[in-house]
Amino acid sequence: MRLLDFKWFKRKKDDEAARAQRLILEETQGLRKLLRKQSVLLEEVRREQEAAAARDRSDVQPLLDLCDSVFYLQRAFRSPGLMSRQHAQVVSTVLKKMDLFASSLGLEMIVDEGASFDSRRHEVVLNRSPEAAVLEVLEVVQPGYIRDGVVLRPAKVVVGTAGES
Repeated sequence: MRLLDFKWFKRKKDDEAARAQRLILEETQGLRKLLRKQSVLLEEVRREQEAAAARDRSDVQPLLDLCDSVFYLQRAFRSPGLMSRQHAQVVSTVLKKMDLFASSLGLEMIVDEGASFDSRRHEVVLNRSPEAAVLEVLEVVQPGYIRDGVVLRPAKVVVGTAGES
């Protein structure tokens, strides 16, 4: 009788272990399916966000082009003697008005010369002080833009330390 009790106990124990393994396997497979579904959903959300960002950029692209044009116009006549003082003031006023108009649409121009370098807002095209620990924007080569806190395009800048040009 004892041997039979032992076989029965061993069989029962083996059945319980097999059942536990089946449950673990089923739960693991369920988790895999869930993770695959989440991955697909996350990919859809990412694609939708990218499409929305592209639509946002295309919506404001004409305004970006206009702001760029006024910025380059002002830069072209920046050198002394190329334009009278009154004309320089007019171009500067137009750029300020463009900036106000852009900001009314949630768009901010990044044209801040003399500001501390920020890798999120600026893209370096030339570093005049590569050994310096703290850099500042010496010149803006191409304006950048921020819309609703998101950088649409970083400003292309020349950086260095204060007093360089």
